[in-house]
Amino acid sequence: MAVSRRSFLKLTGVTAAASISLPQLAWMMSVQQQTDFFGAIDPVLHLVNRLTWGARPDEVEHAKSLGYEAYLEEQLYPQSIDDSQMDARLLRDVPILQLSRSQTYALTDNSYRTYLALTEGMVLRAVHSKCQLLERMVEFWTDHFNIPSDERGPDLVILHRDVLRRHALGNFRDLLFGTAQNPAMLYYLDNYLNIAEHPNENYARELMELHTLGVDGGYTEQDVREVARAFTGWTVREGTDTGFYFDPNVHDSESKTVLGHELPAGRGIEDGLHVLSIVANHPATAYYLCYKLCRRFVSDTPPLSLVESAAAIWIETHGEIIPVLRHIFLSEDFRQSAGQKLRRPLDFFIGALRASGTEFHDFYAMEHVLLELAQLPYGWHPPDGYPDVAAAWMNSSALLARWNAAMVLTHDALSNPDVQQYVTSHLMERIGQPATVGELVDAAAWQVFAAALPAALRSSFVAFVSDGEGANLAVTPHLLARKLGTLFGLLLASPLYQWR
Repeated sequence: MAVSRRSFLKLTGVTAAASISLPQLAWMMSVQQQTDFFGAIDPVLHLVNRLTWGARPDEVEHAKSLGYEAYLEEQLYPQSIDDSQMDARLLRDVPILQLSRSQTYALTDNSYRTYLALTEGMVLRAVHSKCQLLERMVEFWTDHFNIPSDERGPDLVILHRDVLRRHALGNFRDLLFGTAQNPAMLYYLDNYLNIAEHPNENYARELMELHTLGVDGGYTEQDVREVARAFTGWTVREGTDTGFYFDPNVHDSESKTVLGHELPAGRGIEDGLHVLSIVANHPATAYYLCYKLCRRFVSDTPPLSLVESAAAIWIETHGEIIPVLRHIFLSEDFRQSAGQKLRRPLDFFIGALRASGTEFHDFYAMEHVLLELAQLPYGWHPPDGYPDVAAAWMNSSALLARWNAAMVLTHDALSNPDVQQYVTSHLMERIGQPATVGELVDAAAWQVFAAALPAALRSSFVAFVSDGEGANLAVTPHLLARKLGTLFGLLLASPLYQWR
């Protein structure tokens, strides 16, 4: 009998809990051993680990063949990469992402269908695209300009395609202007209701606090009120190509002062455009955005000297994103930061899919795992985006969810007929033909880490797979059936995999 979607995780959770009867294997590594491992990581592997959603052996080999700086440049300019297979798959599997706004709204049940398309498209791209830095930056800006998908799904499709994706490696000013005029943002932060008689301050406040200057960026409550006045009349009207409309009849056309800049009376849409230019070019915006980029790609508490030097480049280039990223990834601070970033749950999930080759062929099964992990794409409702520091994700229930997810993607996908209705395993194809247990452990570890295991941890996994008989024990079909899925699952559940 088919397993219901509702019982999917209950079923897999039981399997995982049973498999984790040896958590000491996955969690026996000391802090010093972990520090030693990351300290010895090849610089190119470290770069690939941070640029991508998960270092695949073939990606690391490609990066090493190009060299550190050449590989970085390739990823900084994704138009140089042939990603046509990814484009063809997206067109086939999630064609909604290519539709115009009017076409998207014309769909039956458009809110739900765009939610499915956004989520599926995000996971497909993150797992399979060759333009991995682009995908990481699209996620970064998705968090930065956060709007949950249940707000305005059709408009969110347009926002992500025509603004966040198009300008993810471009100029911040284009991102800011594009988000300000997108109906999803206008609805989410209530600016579509902002009129001269009753100014609405929601967008004005989040524009300065979250999108540009930062909470310590030097603005005042009076600035918030003045910015709200500047954006009166910025609203939504159906029948326009983009949905954006400026209504001069409800705009406050009196003079305003924003962050010391005078906005003269008698203007219309120019007030809001002027404010966007002021905050886009403000030094506090440069510092705030560079801090967030350094926090995402270097460490939870990045060196302030790196933030300041990156901000100087931001100011010099007027918000060009590529030069700032290049500076960060070429810095000594970045090179010394291996092992300092915890994979957020979505990072863990995507990385595990890339390492195992496992594929979901049922959306609801994938959604259930992501909900258990507590980081469903486009699922964060406050405007600040999903947390980007380890402390937000380090608790017992979150770690258990990772163990369960690791086993769903490996042990259950390989061995559980009920789960196989929803998930397909490709673990066998990933390991080649190892003759001994030692070779099997090495092959699995290579797929997960693109690096060799530390000797002590390798010995523990060898003892588990061989039932204590040693690395030279011959690999048989029976041994693979009993041990391969759990071996992959424990590698993915290990503390070594949670950090990068």
